[in-house]
Amino acid sequence: MLTTTPTVLDERAWQELVDALTRRQFGIGAGMAAVATILSSCSSSDGSGTSDDTQMRTVTTPLGTYDIPTNPKRVLAVDARTDLELAIALELPVFGYNISPATEWVPVDGSAEYLSDKPNLEQILGLAPDLIICVNADNEYWPAAKLQTIAPVLTTESKQTWRENLTRLSDWLGRTPTMDRLITDYDALITDIRSRHASAIAGKTVASLSYSPDKATIYIDSLPVSEETGKKNRQPTDMTLADIGGRTLNTTGFDNQGRLSIEEMDRLRDCDAFMVSVTDSSDTTFDQLSDNKLWQRLPAVQAGNVTVLRGSTYYGSIYTNMYLAKGWDDLYSTLD
Repeated sequence: MLTTTPTVLDERAWQELVDALTRRQFGIGAGMAAVATILSSCSSSDGSGTSDDTQMRTVTTPLGTYDIPTNPKRVLAVDARTDLELAIALELPVFGYNISPATEWVPVDGSAEYLSDKPNLEQILGLAPDLIICVNADNEYWPAAKLQTIAPVLTTESKQTWRENLTRLSDWLGRTPTMDRLITDYDALITDIRSRHASAIAGKTVASLSYSPDKATIYIDSLPVSEETGKKNRQPTDMTLADIGGRTLNTTGFDNQGRLSIEEMDRLRDCDAFMVSVTDSSDTTFDQLSDNKLWQRLPAVQAGNVTVLRGSTYYGSIYTNMYLAKGWDDLYSTLD
């Protein structure tokens, strides 16, 4: 197998490349050609020839129609949530990612390094990716079009479900069998949960929530998914509960972010079980919630129907959804 290492640029070549990008303000067409020419001239001295690993395929994405490598060797996943999870799930050789460190349930091996929160274009250029996965946006965190000057970009969409993003990426990459296996595994997990907890799922009301002690505010993370809200609320917590077929709180009268002041805690008393999400490394937040007298008065809390889910689950893809599905599994186990 052909092994690809980052291109090392001498000072003159690096300056030529940066100047080319600067002059073209990261324009796509000729700017990409300039970058390719410079990188090609810098790497031609190793004497290596072409192989099947260098074959390309033509794709049409929201950024245009262009070629991507059939078997990429160095993939950058810009967003550590949507992009990284999908890239790893599709077995791409990811060397780096941005936005935030990967959560513990995402199987990142030692070759994938957290680079920075905001993508640094010069750093990425020096690392020589041959393919980039990036949320389809145009800002400092997801500069999809600008990254096109460095390597071909495949986009993900923040308003699409993980299944929709996975399907589109797998089509572009020609990895449909891998996608089919992933979806089969997820669906099997959901089917198993529904079968084992059928009675509780049908008859009980559950909710996922988080707590901000500083703001004295409860956030209901599991908002109902309906024909109206389903287009807006595509967070993993909502969608996994919808897949399971579970029933959550009626949030009529709550604000559009599901916020509830601590003084209104009694509005949660009809809920049969709570999954509390905490993002801090200690149990400080959960301890503060547990010590609250209003929380202690809730019937579900008094019955012990509370589980804790650790880590940020507000955004994510297939691995986050599977992690959340197992969290719901644990919660329904308290009701059986």
